[in-house]
Amino acid sequence: MKNFTLLFGFLLLTFLLPRNVYATDDCGCKDSENALKNGNFESTEYWKKSDGTNFRTDDAYNICGQKNGLIDQAGFVYQDVQIAGGSAINMTVYGGTHDRSKTHKFYLLFYNSNNEEIESERVTVDMNYQVTGNGNLQKYTLSKNAAPSNAVRVRFAFYSSGAYFKVDVACMSVTPPAPADCGCPEADNAIKNGSFENGTNNWIATSGTNFRQDDPYSVCGSKNGLIDGAGTVYQEVNLSSGSRVNLTVYGGTHDTSKNHQFKLEFYTSSGALIQVPTTPENTVDMNFQVSEQHKLQQYTLSGTAPFGAAKVRLSIISSGNYFKVDVVCMSITPATPPTCETCNNNKLVNESFENGTEHWATTGTVITDATIAVCGTKSLILAGPGSFSQDIPFVSTLGNAVNLSIWAAVKQDADQKIEVIFLDANNKVLGTLTQNIDKLVESNPWGFQRYNLAGAIPNGTTIIRIIGSATTDYLAVDSGCLTFSGPPLPVTLAAFNVKKEGNVATLVWSTTSESNSDHFEVQHSGDGKKWDVLAIVTAQGESKALVTYNYTHTSPLATNLYRLKMIDQDETFAFSSIKSLNFDGDAQISVYPNPTTDHLVLNSNAAISSVKFYDQRGVLVMNALPDASNAIDVKKLNQGIYFIKINNSASTKRIVIVR
Repeated sequence: MKNFTLLFGFLLLTFLLPRNVYATDDCGCKDSENALKNGNFESTEYWKKSDGTNFRTDDAYNICGQKNGLIDQAGFVYQDVQIAGGSAINMTVYGGTHDRSKTHKFYLLFYNSNNEEIESERVTVDMNYQVTGNGNLQKYTLSKNAAPSNAVRVRFAFYSSGAYFKVDVACMSVTPPAPADCGCPEADNAIKNGSFENGTNNWIATSGTNFRQDDPYSVCGSKNGLIDGAGTVYQEVNLSSGSRVNLTVYGGTHDTSKNHQFKLEFYTSSGALIQVPTTPENTVDMNFQVSEQHKLQQYTLSGTAPFGAAKVRLSIISSGNYFKVDVVCMSITPATPPTCETCNNNKLVNESFENGTEHWATTGTVITDATIAVCGTKSLILAGPGSFSQDIPFVSTLGNAVNLSIWAAVKQDADQKIEVIFLDANNKVLGTLTQNIDKLVESNPWGFQRYNLAGAIPNGTTIIRIIGSATTDYLAVDSGCLTFSGPPLPVTLAAFNVKKEGNVATLVWSTTSESNSDHFEVQHSGDGKKWDVLAIVTAQGESKALVTYNYTHTSPLATNLYRLKMIDQDETFAFSSIKSLNFDGDAQISVYPNPTTDHLVLNSNAAISSVKFYDQRGVLVMNALPDASNAIDVKKLNQGIYFIKINNSASTKRIVIVR
C-alpha cells in the first residue's frame, strides 16, 4: 500500500510538471507598461462581464503567474482604457479552448464621448486554438495604427459562445499621437508660460492652492503644471468686446472621481465678472485618467467676449488629488468693425460723436463710449430710458426726399427706435419715418447693423428732427448720415385742411412761396390704395406772398382720404400730407388728431370695448384699449394708413387714420 501511494504521487507530480514548462520568459509587459490592469488574471479584479457570464480564474492553463482567466461556457468579458483620438493601440493576449466548434473572439472596440461604439473601427480576431494536455495557450495580436479621432476610450474584450475560453497575459500599449503643435509659438500665444517651462511664472494661484512645476507628465518641453490637492489657478488676458477666444490645453489626473475643470470667464475693466451662460464651449470637465502610455488629454475651449468685456480669464479648477496641465495655447481674434464710409453733404453735425454729445439734445443717461465704434473711436449710448435728438433746418430748395443712414444696436429688443420727424414753422408734426432697432449687439456679426430711413419730405417742412429713443437699457448708435435729394419742391405749402360742411367736404390750402408752379391735383381715395383725381386747380406760378386755394367735394364717401399733388411747370411734383374725413352718419364716435404721430384720442358717448388696427392688406397689427383719458399709444405703428374698428356696446365703426 505504501509503494502504491508513492507511485501515485510520483505519477501525479509528473503529470503536473509540464504546465510550468510552457511559461513564457516574456509575460507581455510589466505592469507599469501595461495599459490594462491585472492583465495576468491573478484575480478577476478590474475585469467586467456581461450578465449571465461565468468568469473566474483557473490555474490549469496559466502562462505567467499562478492563474489564468476562464469563461466557463458562454459570455463576454472586457476592460476599458481611456485614450486620445489618433492613438496607436497594440496588444498581445494568450488564448485557447477545448472546443473549436464554438465561437471565441478577441475584440478592440472604440467609443466616443457619448458612450457610443464607433462600429466601423472594430478590430476582431478569431481565437481558434485548441489546448492540449500540455496546458499551453496560443499568442494572438490585435492592433490599430490610429484610433478614430473622436474616440475617448478603447475596450479590450473576449467572447465565448460556449465551452471553455481560457485567456492569460493580456498586454496593451497605447501610444498617444504626438502633438502637431506644442501649443503655438510664443509670439502667437496670448497665454504666457503656457508650457510651464518657467515654473509657475505668470500664473496666479488662489489662496490655499498648492501649484507647482512638475515633469513626469509633460507633453511638450520637459515640464508641466501641477495642482496638488484642491485649488484654482488662473491667468488673465486683455481683449476687446466681441473678440473670439479659442484655446487648447492638455490635462489629466489620477483620480477621475474628483472634479477637475477648465473654464473661460470674462471681466470688465474694473474687474467685475460678466455673467454668461455656462456651456460646453466655455466650460470643460477634465476627466482623463493618466497612464504611463497616455500622459495627458487635449481639451478645447472657446467663447466670444460679451459686451463690456476687457479681459478673459482661463481658470484651472481642482477639487482634489492631482490635476496635471500642460501646453496652454490661446488665440484671440478681435471682432471686425464695419467699414467707415464717407458721407458726402451730411447735414448732421458731430455724427460720429467724437465730440461727445455736442450738438445733440439728450434726456436720460446718454454717454459716448469706445466699446464699439464705426467711424472714429466713439459711439453714443443711451443707457436706460431717454432720448437724443438733433434738429436740422430745412428749406424747399434742398430737395424733396430725405435719407438717413445710421449704425445701431441694442442689448435686447425692447422698443428702441430711430425716427425722422418733419415739423412745420409752428412745430406741428407733418409726418414721421420710424425704424425699430432690433440688432442685438452680441449676435453674429458682433456689433452694429446699418439702418436706413428714407421718404418724401412733406410740403411745409421747416425742421427735420433726428431722434433716437428707448424705454429701457440700451440703444447704441454711430456714424449717422443725413442727406437730401430730388428736385426742389415747386411750392411751399403753409396749410392744408379738410372739414365737413353739411354733406360736403371743403378743402382749403395755402402757399407762402411758389416758383414755376403749374397746378394742383386734388386727389381722393376711400382705402388709401387707389387714388382718383377730383379736380385740377391752377396754381399761381410765381409768388412770395400768401395764396389761398379751395375745393368742395360734393359727393364724399363714408370714409375719405384727401391729398394734393403739386405739379411744377417742368412736370416735377410733390405730394402733400394726407387728410381724412368721415361721413358715417353717426357723430357719436370720433378720433383725433388725424394724422397722428404718437397718440389717438377717441370721443364716444358709450364705453369702448376694443380698438383694432388693420394695415392696408387687412392684417390685424394692433389690438388696444383706450387709457383713462380715452387715448391709445400708436407709436409702435410704422408710418402708413390704417383702418380701425371701434367696438362699443351698440355698434362697430370703421374709420381710416393716417400716421
